[in-house]
Amino acid sequence: MLPGRSFVIARHRQRSMRTLKFTYRMELRFSSPVSRHYFALRCIPKDSPRQKIHLTRREVEPAEYLDELEDGFQNLKLTGGCLAPHSFFRFHVEGTAEVEGMGFQEEPLHPMYRYPSRYTAFEPEVAEFAERAMERCREAKAEKILEKAVCVMDYLHANFAYVPGITNIGTTAAEALRMGKGVCQDYAHIMTAVMRYMGIPARYVNGLMIGEGFTHAWVEVYTEKGWYGLDPTNRLHIDDYYIVLAKGRDYGDCPVDKGCFFGNAAQQQNIYVNVEEMEHDRDRGINGTAGG
Repeated sequence: MLPGRSFVIARHRQRSMRTLKFTYRMELRFSSPVSRHYFALRCIPKDSPRQKIHLTRREVEPAEYLDELEDGFQNLKLTGGCLAPHSFFRFHVEGTAEVEGMGFQEEPLHPMYRYPSRYTAFEPEVAEFAERAMERCREAKAEKILEKAVCVMDYLHANFAYVPGITNIGTTAAEALRMGKGVCQDYAHIMTAVMRYMGIPARYVNGLMIGEGFTHAWVEVYTEKGWYGLDPTNRLHIDDYYIVLAKGRDYGDCPVDKGCFFGNAAQQQNIYVNVEEMEHDRDRGINGTAGG
């Protein structure tokens, strides 16, 4: 887990944009051959005002056809299929991302981000937690939207434990709160649900973060100035160490990989994710030549 907000603010002042090199590899091994395998992948980051992507590698196999399109949430999606029998499936994406630091993203608000969704329903556990968070915000005299969002993030970080292996991709915000522990997906779902309960639009973000491991999830809230990102798992403001893959109402709108196939086979999945700062960027920071 990364340091708190004081660190992210300091490093943001040091540099407002940096270049990150990213790698995403996923491989599925089947215990026996499968066929008629159809898949949808949201594993390639997309250009936006905040990030410029330079893709150096994009491999998907086996794939008899592959199409690239935008889904209903304007995420980049690869769809394809393999009809012939096969015992493995993998994709490998590499590239660089020029990423800007913290900032507000001006964008029209779609009303769907105001309302509960499948993973963020206002069940009793969510309502109870949200009421306690709202009381904490009143005590802290958090009045503006971003102040309230940061207050909720701090409260969630202090009252929910990061414990891998307890929840899964189907766990809702209410179920995670019932257990009191979970991973980044659960933190993001809970905070998204609480913000919407408070009448503040929020959306779920799936992406990559500096370091080695897996994908990460965080939240964007809609403020008076536009969308703004917060990472409740690490209690950080989103800066230039994060790369966005996809956004939606919750995890169900933006899974990295989803598919179906015909065959009676067990699956073994291996994932490798790495994001590192390019060497010339680190040198500039060390030499003190970065702006900001």
